[in-house]
Amino acid sequence: MLTSKTEVEEILTISPEWRAFLARAEETAREKQSRSRSHSGSPRESPPALALLEQVGAEAIYTKAKLLGAEQGRFLDLIRDFYFQPMFARMLTLNQNLKRFWIQRRVDRETQERLCVSLSTELALKLHTALIKQMSENKEDGFKVLLPAYAQRSVHNAVVDYVRSEWQWERDTLQDLDLDPSQVDPRTQVADQAEYSPEYQAISSEQVKQLNEVRAHLSAMLGDQRYPQDALIVVDCMFGLGLTPHSRAGEEMTMRECCEKLSLKGDTQARQIARCQVLLDKGLDMIREAIRTSMPGVAQAWQADVNVNSASRRELNHYLGLTEGEVDRLLPSRQYYYLEEMAERKVVKQERIPEIAEKGAVAAFIPVDLNSATRRDIIDICGADKTAAKKLVEKRPFDSLEDILKSGILDQAALDRLIAKGAVLKVQRKAAVPLNTAGAGELAALGLERELTERILRGRPFQSWTELEQFIEPDPEIWRILREKACLS
Repeated sequence: MLTSKTEVEEILTISPEWRAFLARAEETAREKQSRSRSHSGSPRESPPALALLEQVGAEAIYTKAKLLGAEQGRFLDLIRDFYFQPMFARMLTLNQNLKRFWIQRRVDRETQERLCVSLSTELALKLHTALIKQMSENKEDGFKVLLPAYAQRSVHNAVVDYVRSEWQWERDTLQDLDLDPSQVDPRTQVADQAEYSPEYQAISSEQVKQLNEVRAHLSAMLGDQRYPQDALIVVDCMFGLGLTPHSRAGEEMTMRECCEKLSLKGDTQARQIARCQVLLDKGLDMIREAIRTSMPGVAQAWQADVNVNSASRRELNHYLGLTEGEVDRLLPSRQYYYLEEMAERKVVKQERIPEIAEKGAVAAFIPVDLNSATRRDIIDICGADKTAAKKLVEKRPFDSLEDILKSGILDQAALDRLIAKGAVLKVQRKAAVPLNTAGAGELAALGLERELTERILRGRPFQSWTELEQFIEPDPEIWRILREKACLS
C-alpha cells in the first residue's frame, strides 16, 4: 500500500496539471482545521489523494482517463483505491442506518471499522467496473459514476441489502440467542428511499447544480409559447416551484387546490380533477423530453430503471414512451428475460429497443409470491384473471401449490400459466412459540405432555437452551420439536 504522499505524487505524475488543485485542497484542509479548533472535537480529514481528486471533480477525472493511453489502466486503479474506496469508507462510517443497526447488535468499534473497510472495498470494485464499462462504450456522460451523489445511492442500496441479509440470518439461525420479539425489525428503520435518511439530507453540489439547470430550463419553457403553458403551470403549482404568479416556492398543491387556483374547466369536481391529471401528465412528459434532449447528462444521472416486467401501464406510457398499442401487447406477454425478447414477440419493432433502453427500460424477471403479492401484481405480472386473483388473496396463505388446486381456484393449466410467468409460493413459517411467556395451551399444542408443560411453567424463565435442557432432560424427539418450533424470547 502506498503512503499518503506517494499516492498523491503517483496521481500527479500522470496529471501534473492538477498541482494547482493540490494547493487548493491543502488550503481547504487548513480552513477546516482552523474552523474545527474553534469548536469542540477534532477535525475529520479526508485522505490527501481523495481531497485532491474531489477538488479536480468528476468530469475532469473522466476526461483525463479517456485521453490516457497505456497509463489508463494504472490511472483507473488509482481512482479505485484512492478515490472510490476512501469515499465509500467515509460515507459508510457516517451512515446513520448502519450505525443504528450496529449499536443495537452491540458491535464493537473495531469490528465496525473492519466491516466498513470490507463494504467500501466491495463497492469500490463495483464502481471501478462500472467506470471501465462507461469508458469502453465511450459514453460522454460516463462521469456520472464518479459523482458523490451516485456513490451515495450505491452506499444506501448496499446498507439496505446488508441489514436485510444480517436480519434474515439472525432469524433463521440464531434462535438460541433469544432475540427479543418486541425489538423493532431493523429493516423498517432502513429508509426505502434515500432522501428519508439523515445523511442524505445534504444534497451534493452536483445534484444542486443539476437541479438548478432543470429549474432554469423549466423557467425558459414557461416563457416559450411553443410549449402548452397550461400544462406547465399545473406542474409548477403541483410541485410548488414558484416559477409563476400562481404558486409559491416550497408550497405544493393538491389536485383539488390546483383546480380551484387555476379555475380548471369541468362540470363537476371529478371532471376538473381528471383534467388536472391530464395536464399534469402532459407537462411532465414535455419536461422529460426536454431534459433528455437538452440535458442528456442530467437525464442519465437521475434516470431510474423501469422494469418492463413490473411497471404499471402509466409508467410504461409516460416514462418509456410506449404507445397504447405497444402497452396492450406488452402486458399479456410478460415476463421477459431481456429487452430484445419484446421485439421477438412482436410487442415492439426491433428499432424501438435502443430508444426504450435509453429511457431506462430493463427486463428483470421477478418471482411473484402468491402468498404475499398484491392482487394487482398477480393480475398484471402473472396474467391471472381478476376473479382468480381475488380468491387467491382471500384464501391464502397456502402451504403448497397443490393446495391451490384443491381449493378449486385454478386448474392445472391455469396454474402452469402463472408459474411460467413467474408465480412462486413461499411457504410462510409459523411464528415460534416463546417458551418463557407462552401459556399452557400453547405449550400443549407443541405436543408436550402435561407433566413436561407444568415443569416448564414452574422453571421459567430460562436464560439459555443449555439451562432448559438440563432442567427438563427431554428425550431427543421432544428436544427436536422444541428447537424447531419454539424460542426462548
